[in-house]
Amino acid sequence: MGKIILKALDLFCGLGGWSDGLALEGFEVLGVEINQKIAELYKHPVIVADVCSLDPLDFRGYDLIVGSPPCRDFVKGSDSWWKIKKDPAQGKVLIDAFLRIVGESGPKYWLMENVWGAVNYVSTPPRGNFKLSRTMYRPFWGNFPAFLIPVDYNKKSMQYYSNRWKRDLRSWEKARIPLPIARALGRAIANELEDVP
Repeated sequence: MGKIILKALDLFCGLGGWSDGLALEGFEVLGVEINQKIAELYKHPVIVADVCSLDPLDFRGYDLIVGSPPCRDFVKGSDSWWKIKKDPAQGKVLIDAFLRIVGESGPKYWLMENVWGAVNYVSTPPRGNFKLSRTMYRPFWGNFPAFLIPVDYNKKSMQYYSNRWKRDLRSWEKARIPLPIARALGRAIANELEDVP
């Protein structure tokens, strides 16, 4: 028998922070990105569309749905940095669209990542606060298997240890999911699904 191909849907895929690592772990990845110019830089098959307009039934049968809805509306700090006024209500619309797709398409696993400011706009608490790099902490929601190293059980804090973090990244790249994190998620899901008869 051949190796089972796992399917992942990456909503709000951007440049492929989640997708690149999942693909390296053997996933067939499909991204969804609203910005045509960004979608052209994405390395995997991509649908250029607004996530809010998608039909969740088109994505039944996926092993994983992952996504990082835009965090701009939830970050602390000045609106002047973004050049557009923050609107948490609009940010919540995108989070709700992600959760609707997950709920109606029924993937085996799902994971949503965002900034801590989004916690008040999601109806369920995150599974934990995860350290993705020296300075990047993010809450994750979902039913994903354990794939990071616990550093403080009391605070539900986890991190992935790596000495490969680049210190000279351009500012827009600092928000990207680090490749070792995405690979660790893909590996954990592949291992879990191998054990299912």
